[in-house]
Amino acid sequence: MPIYTFRAKNLIGEELSGTQEFKSLEVLKAMLTDQGYFLIDAQVKGKEYSFGELLTRVDMKDISLFCRQFSVILNAGIPIVEALAILRDQVEKKKFRETLEDVHDQLQRGNLFSSTLQAHPKVFPDFMRNMVEVGEASGTLDTIMISLAEYYEKENKLRRKIKSAMTYPTILLVLMVGVVTLLMVKVLPTFANILQSMGGELPALTKILMGMSGFMVKNMEFIFGIVIIGGVAGNILSKNDEFRLWLDALKLKIPIVKVTIVKVITARFARSMGILLKSGIPIIRSFEIMSDLLGNRVVAHRFTECRDEVMEGKGISGSIKKMGVFPPMLIHMIEVGEATGQLDEMLTRTAGFFDEEVEEAIDKLTAMLEPAMIVIMAVVVGTVVMAMMLPMVNIMQSVH
Repeated sequence: MPIYTFRAKNLIGEELSGTQEFKSLEVLKAMLTDQGYFLIDAQVKGKEYSFGELLTRVDMKDISLFCRQFSVILNAGIPIVEALAILRDQVEKKKFRETLEDVHDQLQRGNLFSSTLQAHPKVFPDFMRNMVEVGEASGTLDTIMISLAEYYEKENKLRRKIKSAMTYPTILLVLMVGVVTLLMVKVLPTFANILQSMGGELPALTKILMGMSGFMVKNMEFIFGIVIIGGVAGNILSKNDEFRLWLDALKLKIPIVKVTIVKVITARFARSMGILLKSGIPIIRSFEIMSDLLGNRVVAHRFTECRDEVMEGKGISGSIKKMGVFPPMLIHMIEVGEATGQLDEMLTRTAGFFDEEVEEAIDKLTAMLEPAMIVIMAVVVGTVVMAMMLPMVNIMQSVH
């Protein structure tokens, strides 16, 4: 998203200037118009990235902590402007502190809290911005912030659980690549020279690995170049909608991975939809917001089709069942919620159950990945070692 350096004036000649991220020039103009200013000059500033910026990036933990503290302060009867000032002064991350500073300034100018959050889409998630808008309109902002705090705390816990599950297999993979590279580039060439000086016929496995080793030693720069190009290409593909759609579809076809992903999506849907409906957001609008929260583009596409059916007057449970994604228990709970008029309550209760299911599924996936990675590492490294030892064994046997 581009950064604009802008200057603006109001009808009495007061000037306003600043540098801030906006989705487009039209968004910048709209924000200034809401404040009673008209744009004089705007220039796009080049975005500079640094390692320090990555360290200060606002994450899910920061958002959940902000929502929790904000709800506590509001419940104490402190005005929003003063609450923002308190939170701004105690935030450690520079980017978040600067964002809260801007939000605080906009509130002092008389802007709505929800509109100030809309100006920072990279910091405040879309779900949070929609919920704050509802809470502000209904006068239940303190209650909404409590719900958001609980939501993001659980979402943060889920993400940490997934990252933790992938840490050990990733370490093993990196270690395996490092060990194999060392053996192929440093150790195997030394053995190759010794074996060739001794003469004799080398086993086929040894010849194959010696050929691979020679290629790696002679073309190390080329290999590193391929790895770098592959990394850049992967980064570009990760932003391509068609590739991400294909990748999300692939995730739903791998048996072990599919089970975990479906449970994660189900828990996220039940928790988010329950909060949206309980907050008074209309069902169609809730469906639109949910499409961006599910975390899988294939499911999101089916969810859009489900929303269209609900707009036509069809039942929610039947439309969601046709998606073929969610487990029967969730469908049944939605049917009960529709019949009793307590859909939000049913979804909230179901979310707790599926949160436990997600933890169990991730634990099972981790329990399967770890030994699998160890076996793969043992086979790969063992193959290289065997290729080096077989000729030595043959030579010793021939000597005897």
